[in-house]
Amino acid sequence: MLMTNQHVIATAVFALFTLAAINANAESVAGQSKCIYKPTAANVANTDGYVVLLSETACTFSGSGFGEGATVLNQEVANLHQGTGDNSGYYTITNGADSTIAKWSGKVNTVMKDGNPMTSTRGQWEYVGGTGKYQGVKGKGEYNGYFTSATEYTVDWKGRKD
Repeated sequence: MLMTNQHVIATAVFALFTLAAINANAESVAGQSKCIYKPTAANVANTDGYVVLLSETACTFSGSGFGEGATVLNQEVANLHQGTGDNSGYYTITNGADSTIAKWSGKVNTVMKDGNPMTSTRGQWEYVGGTGKYQGVKGKGEYNGYFTSATEYTVDWKGRKD
């Protein structure tokens, strides 16, 4: 019995130190993008407010880890009913020969306030590729976004790069 307890404790301590070492190599990343929204909309015929949106949006970027001059391309598909539903896409940050590509998915929510739509989005992202010094990048996180006008939105994201 004593030998079994010692083995369990030794295994737990080893696992704890292994996890600490893995997390010590993780780097926090965060940023914000401001985007001009120009989607292509396909209204679903004979329905009350169903629409499929496709967009490819260039954004300005500020945040950690990518340096001055980084650009963002956000490619998105949204399936909405009266402004609410699912959306997903790919978020590419590029600075020279270095880039990261994150696959993301989440929910869009639109509510009316004082007769105006207030649209927000939130979800998860995970790196699926990279070039240059980000070749083989791994990591994941979450994002929150909100429209500041009918054609502009801001996305705040955070996570970790392993």
